[in-house]
Amino acid sequence: MVEEEGFRRFKEALLAFSMDLGGLVAGLIVASQLPTVLKAPWTIMLYPLALSLRGNVGGVFSGRLSTGLHLGLIEPRLRGSTHYFKLVFSAMHFLTLLLALVSGLMVTAAQIVLEGAGTFSYVIVSTALATQALSITITMPLTCFLGFISFKRNLDPDVLVYPVMSTVSDIVTTLMYILALKLLFMESSGSLILTAVAAVYFITTLFLARHYFGEEEFRTSVREVSATLFLSVSLGLFSGLALSEVRAKLADYPGVVVVYPALIDTLGDFGSSIGSILTTRLAEGSTEAKLSPSPLELFEAVQMWLSCLIYYVVYGFIALTGGPKGTAVVLLCFLLSSPVILAVSRILALETFKRGLNPDNFVIPLETTLSDSLTTVTMAALLMVL
Repeated sequence: MVEEEGFRRFKEALLAFSMDLGGLVAGLIVASQLPTVLKAPWTIMLYPLALSLRGNVGGVFSGRLSTGLHLGLIEPRLRGSTHYFKLVFSAMHFLTLLLALVSGLMVTAAQIVLEGAGTFSYVIVSTALATQALSITITMPLTCFLGFISFKRNLDPDVLVYPVMSTVSDIVTTLMYILALKLLFMESSGSLILTAVAAVYFITTLFLARHYFGEEEFRTSVREVSATLFLSVSLGLFSGLALSEVRAKLADYPGVVVVYPALIDTLGDFGSSIGSILTTRLAEGSTEAKLSPSPLELFEAVQMWLSCLIYYVVYGFIALTGGPKGTAVVLLCFLLSSPVILAVSRILALETFKRGLNPDNFVIPLETTLSDSLTTVTMAALLMVL
């Protein structure tokens, strides 16, 4: 079986992970605006939460969209689409609103604990809401467009939509976060504009969602993923706290800032790929639900690990612009984090299967957030000790 496999997984992963190079664009945007992003502990603290929130909700929506297209529950068009599509679309907006509120409140609480109730504490929630409002206005239609086009051309949306949109979401969310901060720190009426955007999104989302509150499908859509996503946001706070602790170091190593979004994307995709392959095989009955991997699974994991390592070497060279320490941080971050992510991905896939849960609602969101948090905390720790 191993002999027949060859190096197919290595080639597939090398191609799939290439999409994460787009994360360098998001990193360049942040690096070019470091004084704004590092202005206060909360401004860097909220950034990984914004990325995690947008990515996780976008991942759930991509999965629902792809499944709906395959099952005929969604027509490949925006105008005159099905009731199911409108319901899912509204549910994702409602989830985004709830999670943005929670993330803003958590960062506000952390800011108060760290520095006391400062002048800007009250607008952290507005910044979180406005960032997601501006981001989702762009990314949701793009996700639909990509899913519809791929489906019409007989391409598999499951394969195409999420990898592309995860990178696009990072770039868009980063741009919108910088825009929100720029508005906030304007001397005139910037904070009022920011608050107005947040208020309009809050009211509009509730107005649209009220039509579906009484439907079981809407409640199920929200209930099934809300616990996972709330946990994801909570874990994302650790990433934010870790970054806030090394604010001065980040200013000294802009190369690390440039590669940061790509680091978390690539390692997250590595774990997600491992988990997705295992959940598919468990559903097919082609592998046993046991913790120790088969020789084939181990061989595949090594191939995908090597392909991931290649990209981290590339990121290490880019981080060299801040000196050899930046490169060491990137490579050590991968070597220390990847074994943990590999084990966590397998455990999550096995546990969701054993409990009869939908792996799409649990494995990818939880694994991605754990990966993001672990990578960020490891990177911050290495910046402090090296």
